[in-house]
Amino acid sequence: MVKTIVSIIILSAASALCSAQEQADTLKAQELNEVVVQAQMQRTSSAKSTYTPTGRQKNAAQNAVDLLRQMAIPQIRINPIDETVTDNVGGSVAIYINFLEASKEEMEGLRTADVRRVEYLEFPTDPRFRGAERVINIIVQEYAYGGYTKVTANENFLVGLSSRVNIFSKFSYKKMTYDLYAGANNWNNHHIGSTTEGIYRLTGVDGKEFSLTRKETLESSHYKQNQYPVTFRATYNSDKIQIRNLLAFTNLGIPTNEYSGKLEYSPNSAQGYSFDRKNPNRSNSVAYSGTYFFALPKGYSVDFSPSFNYTHSNDYTDYAASEQPAIYRHAKENAYNYRLNLYIRKSFGQKHSVMLGGNYGDNINRLEYTGDNGYRDKFHNAFGAGMVGYNFQAQKISVNLDAGLAWENSDINGKKNSDTYPFTHINVRYVPNQKNSFSAYFQYATNSPGISEKSSDILRENELMYITGNPLLENSRHTTINLAYTWMPSNAFGMSAYGRYFGLYDRQLLVYTPYKGGQALLRSYINDGDYLNGEIGLVANWKLLDGKLQLYANPGQSFYKSTGIFNDNCNSFRVTAQAIYYIDSFYFQAYYESPQKSMFTASPRINKGRN
Repeated sequence: MVKTIVSIIILSAASALCSAQEQADTLKAQELNEVVVQAQMQRTSSAKSTYTPTGRQKNAAQNAVDLLRQMAIPQIRINPIDETVTDNVGGSVAIYINFLEASKEEMEGLRTADVRRVEYLEFPTDPRFRGAERVINIIVQEYAYGGYTKVTANENFLVGLSSRVNIFSKFSYKKMTYDLYAGANNWNNHHIGSTTEGIYRLTGVDGKEFSLTRKETLESSHYKQNQYPVTFRATYNSDKIQIRNLLAFTNLGIPTNEYSGKLEYSPNSAQGYSFDRKNPNRSNSVAYSGTYFFALPKGYSVDFSPSFNYTHSNDYTDYAASEQPAIYRHAKENAYNYRLNLYIRKSFGQKHSVMLGGNYGDNINRLEYTGDNGYRDKFHNAFGAGMVGYNFQAQKISVNLDAGLAWENSDINGKKNSDTYPFTHINVRYVPNQKNSFSAYFQYATNSPGISEKSSDILRENELMYITGNPLLENSRHTTINLAYTWMPSNAFGMSAYGRYFGLYDRQLLVYTPYKGGQALLRSYINDGDYLNGEIGLVANWKLLDGKLQLYANPGQSFYKSTGIFNDNCNSFRVTAQAIYYIDSFYFQAYYESPQKSMFTASPRINKGRN
């Protein structure tokens, strides 16, 4: 807020014959009262919503996600544990920095003092966003020469002892920018896991069916994770050309992943049963991603983005229960995936543009089990798609739609399955003024199962349960409908009301069948029934005491329904609240999320969370 005293000199018309003294007498100076000029910190248009962070928010934030949390933008939601950024109904939001997709390392290394503004866009027409549906674009100060090195250390004891230390160094010379990131993330937690209870229908030695309730009561747990990522990136950025190449290596180890406690069966009078489960694992991965964008004459642009990832992992399972033989399994996996994306866009004036796009790739897994089970699996899921899109954007309304045809071919140990299906996205945004906006979104797409759902291997989970997949499992179609209204009457207040419907049809469903002569159960997958989910909610952000106190609230009501052989439903209300109070360079933050119930897509099982 800038306070300005304005003086206005009023000149009156005078005849050329007037004397100099008479002309001087006509000059009158008048001092006005104090005029307060307040910058508009948030506004919306048909293209985007724009937010300007305050100095307090930038000084308090440690990285890009932390800055978004401080700003409490009403259209997005940030998970306080894993720091994922979604829209209010859980849809993915891509994070960009100066129109370039930001990696997790770049967001961690961002110098928040350089941030000028933050933009939230739905179906942006700018081809540099590469077809992303929802985008956060963080505009930061560019460096013509030089750069910075940022070292961050973070210690957290509220969700177990965890430490995060990293170094991010960025250097720019003319149109080239180089950055290097190295980190060490360590987590040590004795308070994870939960108590589980299952009801099993089995067959006795006399051939009669009976029900058995099995309950695992968790008494102790210990989880340790160590992660060491290193990335290097080179970027060329000009008005017409953007080229970026990134190389990354990550070592991830979970040396301790242990759960133990009491094991109970009913009806059963025997006491003193116990269980002990250990599941350590480690992995190494290397990745490459590239971006090649060219703005061509006559409104054309081309974007090509290749990516490749390889991960080698070792996973160990060791389970023991009283009076039962121990279960030991070692899984060694080599996983590869690559993807090629190509988009061509043509603009017609200021309002119209069309897009042609395509992608192709493959997910490849080589998996070997040793120990109590010996299996070798070869899995790949190749895919390709072609699409066409159109965008109309005027001062108060924007319309974006695309449609295409996709193809998939999965092969699990020689058992092949192909699928060709259409998809479409439609988004309409209406903005009557800079303080109000309405949006509507529709999607029709497909969910595809992975290797764990399609593998035919039979693995023992515990003394009563065996698990397997289904090589003939088919894809499931889904539809999504989102509605939202955003109101930003002033810098001190902003809110968004939203509603969502999601329907997953002929879904991949977990089923349990008798096994080992009815003495155990086999868990597998089939296609059956629909999964329906809806949610309505409200997000409000209120700044008080000249921005020193910031309040955020998000109440929401969810609805779940399962059809088919498992017919069930549940309703759940939750509320999320956050308060931040700034004192100079320090701030205090409180966060609360109420317990809530949710239903899994692959099972009518209802999960009851904690606050």
